[in-house]
Amino acid sequence: MSGTDLRQAALSGARWTMAAKLGLQLVTWPITIVVIRLLEPSDYGLQAMAMVTIGFVALFGEMGLGVALVQAEKLDEATARTAAAAILICNVAIAVILWVLAPWASLWFDEPDLDDVMRVLMLELLISSVATVPCAQLERQLRFRHLSIAAMASGLAGALTTLALAFFGYGVWSLVFGSLAGAIVRAGLIVLFNGRLIWPSMRHAFRPIKSLVRFGSHVLAARTLWYWYGQSDQLILGRLLHTSLFGHYNVGSQLAMMPASKAMEVINRVSFPVLSRLRADQGDLRAMHIRLLGLVAAYAFGACWAMAATAPELVAVLLGTKWHTATTALMLLGMVAPLRMLSALNNTITSAAGAPQASTTELALAGVLLPAALATGAWFGGFLGACLAWPLAYPVVYWVSNRLTCQTVGNRRAQGWVTLRGPVTAGIAMWVSIVALRWQLIGVVSPVVLLLAELAFGLLVYVGVFRMAAPAIARESRTLMLDLMRPSRSRAAPAKPANAASG
Repeated sequence: MSGTDLRQAALSGARWTMAAKLGLQLVTWPITIVVIRLLEPSDYGLQAMAMVTIGFVALFGEMGLGVALVQAEKLDEATARTAAAAILICNVAIAVILWVLAPWASLWFDEPDLDDVMRVLMLELLISSVATVPCAQLERQLRFRHLSIAAMASGLAGALTTLALAFFGYGVWSLVFGSLAGAIVRAGLIVLFNGRLIWPSMRHAFRPIKSLVRFGSHVLAARTLWYWYGQSDQLILGRLLHTSLFGHYNVGSQLAMMPASKAMEVINRVSFPVLSRLRADQGDLRAMHIRLLGLVAAYAFGACWAMAATAPELVAVLLGTKWHTATTALMLLGMVAPLRMLSALNNTITSAAGAPQASTTELALAGVLLPAALATGAWFGGFLGACLAWPLAYPVVYWVSNRLTCQTVGNRRAQGWVTLRGPVTAGIAMWVSIVALRWQLIGVVSPVVLLLAELAFGLLVYVGVFRMAAPAIARESRTLMLDLMRPSRSRAAPAKPANAASG
């Protein structure tokens, strides 16, 4: 595929993925707000306790093979079927382990209902394992339209199921069965779009995937460390905080990371297969690193800091007064959300460049530093101390992330920091302007009007300062937005049929 075709494929993939995410959010956000109002903080706390255990054990179900299959130079039929067999075997073993671990998790969190929730949620692992290899084949063929449709249908099915069950008073089970419904729809559509199910086969033992397992082991190590540091707050605070207070923290932290996590799903979906094809050209990879860093930072500091700055009004208007305590988590965790998003981008770049060990090193540091900071903060400061641990500890992790990524792609470390100067300056100006506006209007207008005024004024300040502080990134962002909004005039090279081996 030529450079022009690769660019067009990337733009097409970004259009479809962004359209799917935006369309899904427009539908599911109102549903989510209604569900949060219907359910209690303890319901979200119980579900979070179940997911922190299941999510960690589930990392080993794929063994990193999903990413390895996308990154591999070739993917023949024998390799695909052997990978499907390995993934199925691992997920069945994990389901058995979770069944046994469920009562122990209930004892750790002191929640008797937790074991039943875990045993039902583990079915999602078996359902999702069916779609792992077909999903990798679709990604290799850059068939982002089908992947986006599957994601959108899955999210909609999960949201509607959750809403219906919450309305009829099923509590935490509305969240559980909503998650299962989404997994079923996604797996079914992925297999349908791929054209067939990849039947597991052990005819050649594990020989066809030996090299993939080696690459996947680095990916698995990085994911395990990432999950540990990202979910260690759930494990620690689920033990130290009351279930209701833990629910406030969980909802606040999810809101803080929502702009970052939703955007990174789009960026990773498109950038990883594209960057994997550029890894042979060091010059293109270096240039792409700086461009992506600037574009992602422009979005991250604008979106994440806007939510953090407007946290008091956002929680009051969207969630209601019973969720007031979540304001602290949203504000403090929102401060570091841009750095967490940029670290995730760095991990994608180093993995695509064939150096997943860089991600492993960074995440090993995060896996030690952040849990220690969270445990110390929660022990001495409770809920507030746990929230403060993130903005105090995470900048150290990002410093290491930037250093390792620049070293991997061949850029100077200073370039990574200089690229952030404009977005950070604009973000600070936006935050100050929102706080100043709040002082002037609070108590004068309704919370809804105040929230809208803060967002509008903050956006104007951010864009204005950003254009002065980082004109090159501003021009690049504008060009990208125009390219994404206009239809492609040239088509990318056609992908191979889904039922053929992808190479």
